[in-house]
Amino acid sequence: MKKLQVAANVNVQIFRSKKGFEKLAYEGFLYNLDKRHQKYVLWRCEMSKKPGYKCSGRVRMTRDSLEMYSTHSHPANPLKVVTDILKARLYEAAEDPTNSSRFLYHEAVHLASFAGSSDMCLPKLGSMQRVISRKRRRTQKLLEASSNYDASGTPSTSTAANGRCISNLSQNDECSQFFTLSKGFKENELKKDEDCVVDADLIHSEIEKETKLTVHQSFYTDSYLSGKSQNCFKPTKNQRMEIPILLKRIAQDAGILDLTSLDLAEALDDADPLKFLRHEFAFPKMKTLPQIDLLLVNANDDAIYMCGNSLGLMPKGTKRLMDEQFEKWANMGVLGHTEGPLPWAHSDESVLDSIADLVGAERTEVALMNSLTVNLHILLAAFYQPTSKRHKILTEAKAFPSDHYAIESQIRLKGFTVEESMICIHPQPDCIRNDDIISVIEEQGDMIAVIWFSSIHYYTGQLFDIERITKAGHEKGCLVGWDLAHAFVNIPLSLHDWDVDFACWCTYKYSCSGAGGIGGFFVHKRFENDKRDRMLGWWSHKMESRFIMDNQMDLDEGAAGYRISNPPMMLVVPFIAFLEVLSKTTMQDLRAKSVLLTGYLEYLLIHFLSPSSLNRRTKKVMCTILTPSDPEQRGCQLSLKFNVNISNVYEELVKRGVVVDKRYPDVIRVTPVHLYNSFTDVHRFMRALLDSLIVIESNLEN
Repeated sequence: MKKLQVAANVNVQIFRSKKGFEKLAYEGFLYNLDKRHQKYVLWRCEMSKKPGYKCSGRVRMTRDSLEMYSTHSHPANPLKVVTDILKARLYEAAEDPTNSSRFLYHEAVHLASFAGSSDMCLPKLGSMQRVISRKRRRTQKLLEASSNYDASGTPSTSTAANGRCISNLSQNDECSQFFTLSKGFKENELKKDEDCVVDADLIHSEIEKETKLTVHQSFYTDSYLSGKSQNCFKPTKNQRMEIPILLKRIAQDAGILDLTSLDLAEALDDADPLKFLRHEFAFPKMKTLPQIDLLLVNANDDAIYMCGNSLGLMPKGTKRLMDEQFEKWANMGVLGHTEGPLPWAHSDESVLDSIADLVGAERTEVALMNSLTVNLHILLAAFYQPTSKRHKILTEAKAFPSDHYAIESQIRLKGFTVEESMICIHPQPDCIRNDDIISVIEEQGDMIAVIWFSSIHYYTGQLFDIERITKAGHEKGCLVGWDLAHAFVNIPLSLHDWDVDFACWCTYKYSCSGAGGIGGFFVHKRFENDKRDRMLGWWSHKMESRFIMDNQMDLDEGAAGYRISNPPMMLVVPFIAFLEVLSKTTMQDLRAKSVLLTGYLEYLLIHFLSPSSLNRRTKKVMCTILTPSDPEQRGCQLSLKFNVNISNVYEELVKRGVVVDKRYPDVIRVTPVHLYNSFTDVHRFMRALLDSLIVIESNLEN
């Protein structure tokens, strides 16, 4: 604990918070470290980022002086200053293994009682007890309880300096509450007996392991969500998962009362069996992002990256694998096509088994080449064979522009007009109901040649019922294809079992292969020996006779027969780097985390910003969620719609180190990705969003 003596009548204290950040206590206000200069240090009021305050109070500290730099917008709160200092001392003592847990919890009880005499938001008992437990576990020691107890079992000294006991601040010391891993909070009389002395909360006992396992299983295993793991996330009407109820049960297991607190996010992260995957990816730092306001963030913190729906983060192994191939190119030249590790001419074939598993297909049904739109053209050129009676293509209104343009161009190339041959289903009002799609198929199916839909809509984040729509199309004699851009490695897929005719996808979103990453496609096995006309190239030719070069096509079977050119090594290798990471988990485990992660984000958004919420933090600025609330009808993404200019919202988020994307006219897409995002990331995003909207609302009022 540092004490700065500026003047005899000025009391200044510098201490560290529970997260290790320096804080300044001065004249009834608390300050966070803002900037360090050669000659002075600038401190900002801790309320500077708190929703509803945005205080601009600052103080400037030199070696021998302390002066007010800018005034506060709220009154001083000396009581909070005192309790924060005492709480910091308590947490510091918790890291000392010679102090017993019972002694520390007792101090927390009296500090909470003392703080409870104020109407201000001061330390809560449960929160302090959890912090103490976490800090004590880090010591990894089991020591006997402290002997500093008198005959009544009450600690005779405190962690506070100079013998100032927190107990003296409270009048009621008859009983206290203890947090136990197995039973949550319970009241215990303060008696000096063997049961109270044991440090049961802090040792890695069988009770702790059992409780952690229960919490772990409660939201990371299929048994908690469904009895059948294979069909747990298959879209059906009978498996609606109520995320708020699930979160409440998890919080109850962890002894957490406030579902919006950082404590719940940290508890979820602690129990996350996939948290190790985050370290496999390169996370941008706040200081490396453009257009960020370093006054609003800690420059060395990880960015709040919620944009995996647009571009996934780089696996750390990508650079190593790329360097290996560059070295091979330098040392072997053209011989690298067929020699050494990962021969370039066969590089795409090395990942076919992994791709087949990810989309639920057989190896011969998938291939890797080109980009999504190029593959869509290749597939439509082969499968869209219009006749005078069956010439229409059914798709969604406001499809991704590249898909829309490809469909229009294929219709024209086949001699038809877009006006007569393109059917676009419009949303009612925000999303397109599966029933509406089925109705159009039943009504116009006899004239529809191809149904082409996005599995997950890029704008709304809606997941369509792939199996049901495919079946309805086949019953009317239509071919059915799917754009899997936002579904690949986002949700479990079973293209073969769902009887999908063809599909294609990109790999730079959830499969993290980099901007412009290589595309993939699927053609069902029933077309394996189909010789229909298609766009051809030398890679459509069977490998065994490809280099005879007699210009006599020996068409390869299955999806391989739709390839055109050799795979680009520089695009395949980043995808391989991603697959190395993915091999450490399963899509089922990723999906289980995703349902809870996105559900947690949805819960916070509804709690703080829903127009009908009693806890709404803004009066005029409102947010609604376009994406369906049913977890079975969405993936990782939530599309947020605001009643203010989304450019203003986006700019404020960017200043705070939030990476999302905007899609006009009025949507910001937020995507916590199961592979590398944490529940703490979601909580940090929510705080940044609230701060941003409060600033926008203030500007509107002015």
